[in-house]
Amino acid sequence: MKKHTKIVLFLIILILSIYFFFHKNYLWGTILIGLSFFPIFFIFRNEFLLLAFFKIRKKDMKGLKKCLEYVKDPKLQLTKNQIAYYYFLNGILYSESDIRQSEIYMQKALDFGLKFKQNIAIAKLNLAIASLSKGDKKRAEVLLLEAKKTDVTGLLHDYIQIIKIQMKKMNISRKNRQNPYFRK
Repeated sequence: MKKHTKIVLFLIILILSIYFFFHKNYLWGTILIGLSFFPIFFIFRNEFLLLAFFKIRKKDMKGLKKCLEYVKDPKLQLTKNQIAYYYFLNGILYSESDIRQSEIYMQKALDFGLKFKQNIAIAKLNLAIASLSKGDKKRAEVLLLEAKKTDVTGLLHDYIQIIKIQMKKMNISRKNRQNPYFRK
């Protein structure tokens, strides 16, 4: 549902509750006043993004994809902050199957502005993995350093160490490329 539709629904319910108050039907007026806050709540907290976060907590990627498909046009349905988390959730969804698509979504999420440092660290970690898969070791090192700085709680410490070990095993720089015709 679009933001404007939710505002119109709020106004209709509010006018209806005022109508019941004028006709001395206080029970229905109070009930409708209480119900009028639901559309306002869902303007600032999109229902499909809330469901998507519950699906991610359960590690249900099919359910996550289904919830995100309900958001047809993020710019009309979501606020700026919600758009960032919409792209963040899409980045997580595609991180297992298509790392390049995940990189695009994570970069958009960072551009729109994620709120929490832990989410920023996850996004930068995914961008570092994508850069490493492309062969850009320098950018991957910078992104890993930024992810380490923003990971305040230390939840991603093990993942960062694993990626650093993988980077040491890889020999990507142009100077150090091995000659394929060289015999050992």
